[in-house]
Amino acid sequence: MGRKLQKRIRKLLTILLFLIKFNLLAIPMYLIIHLNLSFQPLQNFLASLAKISLNLLGYYAIQQDSLVITTSKDQLYSIEVSWDSTGWKSMYAILALTISTPIKSWKRKLKFMAISIPTIFLINFLRILTTILVTLHYGFNYFEIVHTFLWREGLILAVVCIWSFWVWSEKDNLVLTKIYLR
Repeated sequence: MGRKLQKRIRKLLTILLFLIKFNLLAIPMYLIIHLNLSFQPLQNFLASLAKISLNLLGYYAIQQDSLVITTSKDQLYSIEVSWDSTGWKSMYAILALTISTPIKSWKRKLKFMAISIPTIFLINFLRILTTILVTLHYGFNYFEIVHTFLWREGLILAVVCIWSFWVWSEKDNLVLTKIYLR
């Protein structure tokens, strides 16, 4: 068998193993979804950050657990930071992608996770804050458009772009699966 064919098979096996690992790591996420589990302290923390940020921006806002209550143009808005709004799936996805990626060094993976997970958290927080601000300025009828179409897909794109940039920057550290042929 020629070297080019062996290298092509090694690349395909590496991709296959990546996909298997990534899908196996998706099982806990689907269990959490299926069992309807949540982590209320994270929801409350993000609601608190939103309230503080709104207050710093000059808006009146209070917090009750995971609810942010604010007013604009004599309209009262009560916005819940739900479990899905915490960005946990995106943070878990970047973790699973990183673990699944065939990089030589775990130290490099851990360093990337230490940067990428907080980055995704920050992007998600900006998603929450800007969605609230759009609602305050333009009304609740724009909430769903901004929340669902702009930011949900935007967060997925952010995860894929951040991970892709890392894989590209680590291309010299990728390990191809070894094959043993006679």
